[in-house]
Amino acid sequence: MLPYHLRLQVSFWCCLVASTLSAQDVVWVQPVDSPLYETHVSSTENQWTPYRDASQRIDLLPPVDFNLEQDTFASEPIADLDPIEPGSSRRKKPSFGRGAPLSMGGFWAPNTPVVNQPANLQMNAQFARVAMPLGIPEEGKPLWLAIAKFGRLELATNAILPDSGEPVPGQFWLVETGVTHIRPLASGSTVGGTFLFGSASDKPFHAGRDLTLMSILFATVPARNQRDDWSFSLFYSPTSQLPYPLPGIAYVWKPDETFEAKIGLPPGIEWRPNDDWEITFNYFPLVNVNAMVRRRLADKLWLFGGYRTDTQIYFLADRLIEKERFYVFDQRAGIGLDQHIGSGFSLEFLASYLFDRELFQGTSFTSGRTDVIEFDPGLGLSLQLLWRR
Repeated sequence: MLPYHLRLQVSFWCCLVASTLSAQDVVWVQPVDSPLYETHVSSTENQWTPYRDASQRIDLLPPVDFNLEQDTFASEPIADLDPIEPGSSRRKKPSFGRGAPLSMGGFWAPNTPVVNQPANLQMNAQFARVAMPLGIPEEGKPLWLAIAKFGRLELATNAILPDSGEPVPGQFWLVETGVTHIRPLASGSTVGGTFLFGSASDKPFHAGRDLTLMSILFATVPARNQRDDWSFSLFYSPTSQLPYPLPGIAYVWKPDETFEAKIGLPPGIEWRPNDDWEITFNYFPLVNVNAMVRRRLADKLWLFGGYRTDTQIYFLADRLIEKERFYVFDQRAGIGLDQHIGSGFSLEFLASYLFDRELFQGTSFTSGRTDVIEFDPGLGLSLQLLWRR
């Protein structure tokens, strides 16, 4: 039985999901399979600058899961690109950070031996997220979004934390809710922020020290050539590889309609040479990498594959050191299929090879490590349902 306060948080999330599904007639951004939205721009404006058209300002959202290095929906695959439907004209290309406003799924990794212990470890996880506008977006007006996240990670093992002598906790929970605000300015810039409050722990909301507050401030400013952008950000989360405020500045270079690069921090590349190929790369400090290649196989079927690191970070409720965190880390190479099933929904299946797998405690990702447990490489399977509008 979940604690009362956790049941309240989960109930709030469920209400948001229901509200989102019942409000699909609200136009958030144009559905993938809808007719082309015509926007007339001057020759000096590139079609990848959605803030020039206030009705497209939602495309400037930093990813709802901007904290790429956490990817707090436990072990979910990242594949939030909106493929362009064949037979249609090329849509206005969104900038970096476009994600599915609704996703839910699960992850499973079978038993693998624990190094230097007579034990095995099996992992499974469930995750969900939703982001929905608070009110109907109006052209030229600020936008508010409600956000909710839920994740459950189970570590089925009889392994022992070697330094503390305690058993590995069996379950971890992530419950967060918050808001994102986006404000377009008359100058053509966009400013805003995201704030999420919740708990990431083996005993969620057990004490005040187990609470999380993730904050992002961001601004996008048109470059002098009116084609590119400057991106500024300030990120902080106590459950991140670097639990300190992290500033970001990047030049968003858009030489043509097929290529976009964020040069700076955090860096990223997105290349769509044609309607059948997509290549993306993102990095977020400290050791968070996501590289993905997608290839269209049929009208509504995509093959994708890539490499990424995955870090889950929690507070142990009974920890002795206040600033200590519990880390679940691995690297993974995977291949999967993305099937569009209609009404903006997609179903993704991903099979991954997991390696460099470890659990440990530490005051940060690189310092004060104790209770290090390594376990063998193995298979990971995930299934995810997304609504991309």
